[in-house]
Amino acid sequence: MDSSQGDNVELMGDEEEDLGDDELGISFLQDIIELEHSFGYDCKRLFNLVMVDDDTLIFVSGNFLHYFSISRREVTFRETVFGCGIGFITKNERPEFMNLFTVGENGPRPTIFIYEYPSHDVRIKLTGAAKSCFTAGSYNASGELFASQAGYPDFIITIWRWERAEVVLRAKSFQSNILFVHFSEYNPILLCSSGLSHIKFWKMANTFTGLKLKGDLGRFGKTDFSDIHAMYMLPDENVISGCDWGNMLLWEAGLIKFEVCRKGRKPCHLKPITRITMKNGEVTTVGMDGYVRVWYWETVDLADPPEDDLFVEIDPIYEFKISDVEIRAMQKIKPFEEMDFGYYAQDGNGGIWFCDINTYDVPRPPRQLYSCVGGRVLAAQMSPVSPHMLALSESGKIFVYDFEAQRLLLEKQFPGNGVDILWMDTQISSLGTELVAGFEDGILRHLFLDLSNPAKASVHLVKAFKAHTAPITRLTINRSSTLLLSGSADKSMFIYALSNDSSELVQLRPLGFVEFKAVPNCFYWHHEEPSVVLIGCKSGEIYEYNIRTNVTEEETYLSYNITDPARLRSTRFVSVKSRIRRELRRVQIKKRKEKKRERKMREIDKLKKANPGLQIDMESALADSEPDEEEEPLHIPTIPNRIIWLRYTERNTIWASMAGYDAGYVYELEFDAPEPTTCTLITAADDIEIHSYYIVDEYILFGMMNGTLRINRFNAENFSDLADYRNYPMHDALKGIIPSIISSYDGQRLVSVGYDGNVFLYKWNGPKVVRNSLKKSLPAMPSIGSVADILDPETPSLEQEKINAELKRQQEAAEAHDRDVLAKIGALQSVYFEIVRRNDELPPGLRVPDKDLLLDPRITQQIRDELQAELDDVREDLAYDLEFAQVGHSKLYNHFLKRLDHVPFTITPLCANVEPVSTFRLETLGEEFQQIKRDIEERIKKEHDMRLTEVIAYEEKEDSITGPPPETFFFGRDPKSITPRFSRKMMRLLHRYRNRQLYEVRRIFDWDKLERQKPDPNRNHPDDDAKIAEAQKNLGDYKLKINADYEPKSTETLTAKYIEIVECRERYFDMLNEFNQRVIALRDQKKELMEFIQTRRERLERIHEYLPEVNRIQLKKTNEIDMEMEYPELNLIEHFTPGCGVNVDDILYLENTAEETIRLRNPQHTLDNVSLYEMAALDNPELQEVTKFKALQISKLSSTLPPDEMMEYIQSLPAASDLAYYELDEEGNSPMMQEMRHRWLRLLTVEQVHIIAQVDEQIRLFDLQMEKIHVDRFHTKLESEFLTSFMISLNQELYILRDSEEIESQLLQNAKHAMGTRNELQVVINTTNRQLEELRKNIEKINEQISGLQVTFSNTIKGHKFYDFLRRIFKKKWRPPKRVHGDDEESSSSSSSSSSSEDEGADAQSVDSLDMTTIRLDENTCPIGLDRVLYEWSFTMRSDRHALERTLLESHRDVDRKRREIAEMQTKMKYHEEVYQREKNTLLEFRRNRQHEINKVQVNTILRMDQLQHFYEGHDYRDVSQAILFDADMLVDLRRRAEKLHEETLATRRWHRINFVHLRRMNRDIKFMRFEITRLEEEIKQAQMKRFGLIINLDELEEEVLRRYVFELESTAEEEMAALEKEVQERKIELSRCEEQLVQETQNNTEKLNIQTVLLEQKNVLDSLLDVQERNYAKWANPQVLNLSYDIEKLIGIENALLQQIECLEREICTLRLKAKPLQINELLPSQPQAVINELTPMEPETELCPAILNVEAYMLPPMPDDFIMDRVHTIVQKSFNQFFGRHTTAENVRKFAQRSSLYLCQAAYSFQGKYTDRIAECITEHLETIVPKKYFIHISAEELRKLFNEVVAVFDYERSDVNTEELISGIFEHAKDSLCARGICEIVNRTQFIVMHMFKELAEVLPLEEFQSEETLRIIVDVLEREPMADPRAINVEELVSSTLKHAQENLLDNITAMPLRLVGNNIQKALLKRRQYKSPNCQSPLSVRIASKKPTANTGLPF
Repeated sequence: MDSSQGDNVELMGDEEEDLGDDELGISFLQDIIELEHSFGYDCKRLFNLVMVDDDTLIFVSGNFLHYFSISRREVTFRETVFGCGIGFITKNERPEFMNLFTVGENGPRPTIFIYEYPSHDVRIKLTGAAKSCFTAGSYNASGELFASQAGYPDFIITIWRWERAEVVLRAKSFQSNILFVHFSEYNPILLCSSGLSHIKFWKMANTFTGLKLKGDLGRFGKTDFSDIHAMYMLPDENVISGCDWGNMLLWEAGLIKFEVCRKGRKPCHLKPITRITMKNGEVTTVGMDGYVRVWYWETVDLADPPEDDLFVEIDPIYEFKISDVEIRAMQKIKPFEEMDFGYYAQDGNGGIWFCDINTYDVPRPPRQLYSCVGGRVLAAQMSPVSPHMLALSESGKIFVYDFEAQRLLLEKQFPGNGVDILWMDTQISSLGTELVAGFEDGILRHLFLDLSNPAKASVHLVKAFKAHTAPITRLTINRSSTLLLSGSADKSMFIYALSNDSSELVQLRPLGFVEFKAVPNCFYWHHEEPSVVLIGCKSGEIYEYNIRTNVTEEETYLSYNITDPARLRSTRFVSVKSRIRRELRRVQIKKRKEKKRERKMREIDKLKKANPGLQIDMESALADSEPDEEEEPLHIPTIPNRIIWLRYTERNTIWASMAGYDAGYVYELEFDAPEPTTCTLITAADDIEIHSYYIVDEYILFGMMNGTLRINRFNAENFSDLADYRNYPMHDALKGIIPSIISSYDGQRLVSVGYDGNVFLYKWNGPKVVRNSLKKSLPAMPSIGSVADILDPETPSLEQEKINAELKRQQEAAEAHDRDVLAKIGALQSVYFEIVRRNDELPPGLRVPDKDLLLDPRITQQIRDELQAELDDVREDLAYDLEFAQVGHSKLYNHFLKRLDHVPFTITPLCANVEPVSTFRLETLGEEFQQIKRDIEERIKKEHDMRLTEVIAYEEKEDSITGPPPETFFFGRDPKSITPRFSRKMMRLLHRYRNRQLYEVRRIFDWDKLERQKPDPNRNHPDDDAKIAEAQKNLGDYKLKINADYEPKSTETLTAKYIEIVECRERYFDMLNEFNQRVIALRDQKKELMEFIQTRRERLERIHEYLPEVNRIQLKKTNEIDMEMEYPELNLIEHFTPGCGVNVDDILYLENTAEETIRLRNPQHTLDNVSLYEMAALDNPELQEVTKFKALQISKLSSTLPPDEMMEYIQSLPAASDLAYYELDEEGNSPMMQEMRHRWLRLLTVEQVHIIAQVDEQIRLFDLQMEKIHVDRFHTKLESEFLTSFMISLNQELYILRDSEEIESQLLQNAKHAMGTRNELQVVINTTNRQLEELRKNIEKINEQISGLQVTFSNTIKGHKFYDFLRRIFKKKWRPPKRVHGDDEESSSSSSSSSSSEDEGADAQSVDSLDMTTIRLDENTCPIGLDRVLYEWSFTMRSDRHALERTLLESHRDVDRKRREIAEMQTKMKYHEEVYQREKNTLLEFRRNRQHEINKVQVNTILRMDQLQHFYEGHDYRDVSQAILFDADMLVDLRRRAEKLHEETLATRRWHRINFVHLRRMNRDIKFMRFEITRLEEEIKQAQMKRFGLIINLDELEEEVLRRYVFELESTAEEEMAALEKEVQERKIELSRCEEQLVQETQNNTEKLNIQTVLLEQKNVLDSLLDVQERNYAKWANPQVLNLSYDIEKLIGIENALLQQIECLEREICTLRLKAKPLQINELLPSQPQAVINELTPMEPETELCPAILNVEAYMLPPMPDDFIMDRVHTIVQKSFNQFFGRHTTAENVRKFAQRSSLYLCQAAYSFQGKYTDRIAECITEHLETIVPKKYFIHISAEELRKLFNEVVAVFDYERSDVNTEELISGIFEHAKDSLCARGICEIVNRTQFIVMHMFKELAEVLPLEEFQSEETLRIIVDVLEREPMADPRAINVEELVSSTLKHAQENLLDNITAMPLRLVGNNIQKALLKRRQYKSPNCQSPLSVRIASKKPTANTGLPF
């Protein structure tokens, strides 16, 4: 054929693309075989039909594209590109792409080709979408996108923009094959895929990480899993799909909403649905059952099936029956014409059909266009005498072709599925048209093919045999055509003898069968012995059997079994493939190592040539460095593989082809060998099974499992050499197994058939093997009469017929014997019955019991055993059914009822026309729900640990109270040993001394603590600042979650969403459960009501028995209780239990039947519990009524009288005292009797009316409750549906959170790790700062100790004649030891040897203070005249000072080191802070993106129109797409918050005024306390002068008294000597112990010194190296450059000095110009001992002037503050200085600087009156620089200085603050007016009274009562009221004013307020206002004309009034 189409095609092998060395090694050409025609069609493949033009259909078959011409009914074909099979074929349905079709080819590089038709040019090639194969492909509705689905092993779905060959999206679909992909026609981003037991819904969504293909797997739920072949997406995103049982499934949100079926629960189709479409609201489904049905879908949309039965029953509106076909695909003929209804259908049974689905007119009948084999082709045969061939399908259908004419002649369907077929050779069949076919039902059919008239070809049955009870596996005829064998799955081989009959037909005579231990699978006949056959089995066994042909009918009379073990020999295949692979691997490794060794040898040779004298260790050089590979273990299949085919070889061995693991080799076996002797590898076909072979001369053709036809040429020298071969890929690579290869009668053509349904005809160009000559005409069927076919598969086989005949003969003999025995038993039985009859005729006392008449107890026992055995058999037979029923019951109960809270039921009304009320189907929450809650609690704990901690709080060290100073008066002794000897007086003194010391220490501690806790007056409280910041950030600012700057809370986690869902589920359960409980209560009420009605009805029936018929009134008819609806749980009660409780002995003697025995076992009701008293006639009202009815003869009355007539009638009767009242008339009636009758009937009538009214009222109330609960159910249903919708939304959000949880956890872990690193570093910094602070405190303590030593030493030697000498000893400085360099020098750390004099020049000039000589005293010798003790004490004091100085130096070093560490850690802290912020921002950005995804979740809500507020004019208010749903409670809270803030503001103002008064009172109290303190101090001083004559310290006095007392107690000589002797003895013992220890330590030290010597030598060497490096480091690191820094610094210093000089001159000029006295800012400090410190203390500056305060007003200021104010200012300044530069100097310097600075700042605060300008700040800065050195002052910023000055000013303001009464009253008046305006205009009538009352209440709180009554206060109040024009004194009600103020005072606990002063003040105010305002006499003006206050701003406050 040409490049596109043609009649034939040249086959191309695998070597076509690469003609290399392999091509040259092949001994035969590529064209040895050519494809001539294809008769097949892979019609079982889904959607294997594409229409490319009006006359051409394309389908796939094998590796070829087949083109079917509809008009010519011809098939042409085209080979694929790769030849590895086709995954799918489809086309783009858009009109602009109608000339394109798409083919997905499988193979190593699967590719999608988009061809143009008819040119077959490749438009687009799509690659990289699969690894091995494709399974489906589909275009979207617009034709722009294409979806391809890959198969095993990747299963990837890929979305292409095919015109640009680019991938849009891809994702993993499922773990099994996908059969169909479908795009939505309505939403371009939606598609579905389905296949084996799954369906998946896809959505192309834009996520925060880009465009994603999200898949949601469909969950079948309670529906069985099913393969889905077709589906359709509806406009509402729901999906219709098919299923295996033919119904339609409607999917919603990944779940089955309900299942659609036909009425009566019949399926929509009997087989799966393969096509679903929708048009104009009608859904069309196409099923494999051959039906096309149209459904009206609106019926399904409106359906609302119950939750427990999700089925919608609907009948189709149209139905079309195509034929008995299996529709697997349909193509519309004219897809763009709506009124064309023609389709081409793919028939899975083999063929293509035309069908008309016209719903507007009568459709045209369907017709078949093309017919072929449907399904797998199992066998094929070619005629030995004609150009005909036949193929047998798996369905049992035979197809006969004329391969020369390339047309189908005949189709014949048989009842059973086909297995194998043979066309008999002319050796036995002279006619040449006889067939033998075997089927799965075990039937062998002898057929005759009548081809005498090709136009009317037919197949006739000659004979049918049923020789097997299992499917036939293989047929074979021996080489001489005398024997026919059939193998079967019943492990037998049946033998037929072949011969010809009189009509020249072949006659099959059954000989018998041979049994094996395995199932025969293949046969092969011996070449020389015609009766020897080779059998290969499915479990690997190989048998060779020599068939005996001379079998007589006598031998097979009883059985056809002719098995003779002597004629049988066997062997079994043993798997050796794993061993072969291991050996091949070993050989491969060995070759690789040899190559490596050769390479090393070549390299060694090169080295030796380059280096002639080189010696190389050859053994080590050539050693293998690679470790030995671990070999795989040998694999032996647990289940032996089957033998596919086998044959004899030239060496009289057996060739066998194996299946399964052992495939890929041809094994040569021998019967005596335990395993294969030779294994021939099939090159390039490892693991590929060889299913068929055919030998043509020197060629052997293999049919492979992958559909490849392999042609091998035999090697003449070695027949097992199969290296000369070619491969021709023909059939499908995945399912195209080739089971058979055959040749024609003349050998010119070959045929291969495959499991893919293909039948390929080839032209063979190799050597021909001619079997027979061509017959010009074929005979017709001879006349043999009618032959019955075997149609029933259960028909017995030939062997079974033999067995049945023998059994029948044995049964007839047994029956004859039984008849003889029964006759004898009958005679004996008649004798026995005669004895029984005679026994019955005897009197009862003489009768023999029946049991005694038993002839033999063994008979009874036998009967008992037989009955028991039968009973056991029954129980055993029913045991499975019983257990099956119990298991089913358990499963049904667990699935449907166990989780239910109750069984749903429905309550019907009694009479009203009300709908029945049903309970909701509700499942209990159960233990799983509780476990979920417990799991959520665990997750909450874990998430709490994962939260971020922003800051690390500084760990403040709690202050502890230091103990009192040490008690020195005990002289170092233990006080506990001395105090017991104290007298009572001295003990009281000691206790008083200790208590006072402890009190002073605690007081100092409390005062310091109070000072630290004192709030900063210039700062707000931290809590207030935090609340203000929070309010500014969040109050009223509701951040929308859709905003870009929205910060999701850290609590919005997956666990929080779980909690929401759980709470929602609980709320849903509680709501429905509450309603269900109400319905249950109503049902119980109805039950009680029905019982009540029944009792009343019974009573009414009794009354009706006595009443006449005309007076009877019936109850209203009520609905009865429907037990099925209202009590369905009763149906679940088991009324029967397994077994009936009857034993064999109960029925053995036939005394009772089984039914009677069961009835007797049931509990019988007795009358034992009935009381005879209750049955007494006297207490029975019914009996009384009957008696009255009969006695009064009530029946004579036809009706009762109405009430009026009754009264008249009774009044007409005689009186009861009259005798006529009791006289009888003629009828026997008396008036008394008449009256009693009427009265009794009247009572019954009244009771009847009462009963009816009572019942009607109860019914009415019940029906009313039904109506109410029906309404409640509607609301509950509505709320539950919304809760369900809300839970769906929550679950959607949960899925989003769940998908992002892992990423968020990782980001959170990163942020937490960064935060932890930062916090750990911050903790280290805080710890280091605390250590630094402790070091500073230690330095201060050491300085104080050094100063104390200096003062003590100075005071001791002051005035001594050797003062200078002793001071020189003490002042000698300690210097640290220097580092000694050199090998022969030793370092020393002795302070004495390394110390030098403080100033050698001064020491040289130091002389004795009393001598005038210049002789210098030697400090190593004590001078004459100097006390030795004092001399040694000086050295002791010096050593103490040196020790403190060493400690101080180490502390300073530690401080420097800590500072450096802090600086380094702060640098690291900055880096880690940046890392933490980066990780935190990443986490925040991720949470924002996740929130953006969550915002897409739709939430339903219901709004009323009054809940909508529209803010924009002119817009459509119905558009709420951009609206914000805001909670009304939030708006209410905001308004309430505003009102609350206003109230808080008013309250704060009031408390502010109250605090003013309280402040003034406190200031007065403080002043009074200061005066009292001063007075008491003076009294104490006067008392001390009077008592002691001087001012003394009581502590020192008491210490001295106690010291003297203790010394007297401890100063006796005897005690001192005893103590000394005891101490000497202890010292001696200690000395001896120390000497022994010294000896031991000396020995140890000697050893260590030796080691130290060696180490020192090494250390000296290293030191010298370090010194060299240190000396040269500066040169290396910094090359020598010109250094000008020193000169620049010197010039800057000169410039600063000149600037200071200029400034001083300007100040002097200013001072002289003003002629004023300057302000003295520096005062002399009290003298104190000069302390020796390491830092240079600031020098005393000269007195300077500040120009800003040089004015006259400066001297008019009030005098300097008292000591109390100075102390407070000093405390503030010292605290600030310690904070600013406390780390840079000592505490002593800080105190000195603070003392001087506080004096200056006090003067400045009083001088500047609290003002602070830039010029003042400059002056204060300059003067403070003169007080505080600049190196410390630079640590104070300008803002901090301003704050410090404001704090000082605040102290003075605090002292000077006082309440201005006039401003206070004015403010209260304005506040009263504000309150009046807030109340409204019409609410307050007497406005003057309101204002005055408000002022009185607030003034009573603020002012003291004395000041409130003062005339000044009265004047101010009157002035304020007078300025207000609305104030009318006549409207003041003094008494109401007094009572209201008193009430307010009581409520606010103002106890000092009384009525008298208030009344006095009120009267005075009223009088004063009346005097100031002269009023005229009142006129007739209406009080309503009073002027209303208007809101206008006032001049003072700006507040409206």
